[in-house]
Amino acid sequence: MNNKKIFTLVMILLLLITLVTGCSQEKSSVNQIAPLDKNKISVMSISRGNSVTKEFADKKQIETLLDHLNGIKFSKMSIKQEEEVLDKGKTLNMDTTYVIQLMENKQGIAKAEIAVISEKELILADSETMRSTRTVSYMNQSDDSSLNAVKEICSLAKKAME
Repeated sequence: MNNKKIFTLVMILLLLITLVTGCSQEKSSVNQIAPLDKNKISVMSISRGNSVTKEFADKKQIETLLDHLNGIKFSKMSIKQEEEVLDKGKTLNMDTTYVIQLMENKQGIAKAEIAVISEKELILADSETMRSTRTVSYMNQSDDSSLNAVKEICSLAKKAME
C-alpha cells in the first residue's frame, strides 16, 4: 500500500512537471507566432512612416521575405518593452520604420504584420491576437542569424519603397 501511494505521487509529480514545461514554451519562430502558408501569400503591402502604402504581388520578393523571416528567432515583448520601443505609436509613424503586411489577396485581412524599426529591430505581431483588444508582439533576438535576416528584410523594404 505504501509503495502504491509513492508510485502515484511520483506519477502525479511527473505529470505536473510535463504540463508546466509544455505550457510554458514560448513561441520563438515565425511559424509559431504567425503561421503562414507560403503558397497562399500573394500580396505584400509596405508602408514607411506616414507615407503612402505600396502593394506588391511579386511572388519571388514575397518568398525572399518569408525565407528571411524563417531565419529569425523571436522573444515575446513585455508591455513595458512595447511602450519603450513603440513610444506610444510614434515609432511606427517615423520615416525610418517600415510596416509590412502579408495577405492572401488584395482585399484580404493581413495574415502577418511586421514592423521593421531599424536594421537591427523587427517586431512581429502574434496573428492569434491581432484582432483582440491587445496584440501580443515579438521582437527579434540578437543572435547573428536573426540580425542578418532583419538587415536583409530592412534592405528589401527600403528597395521596394524607392
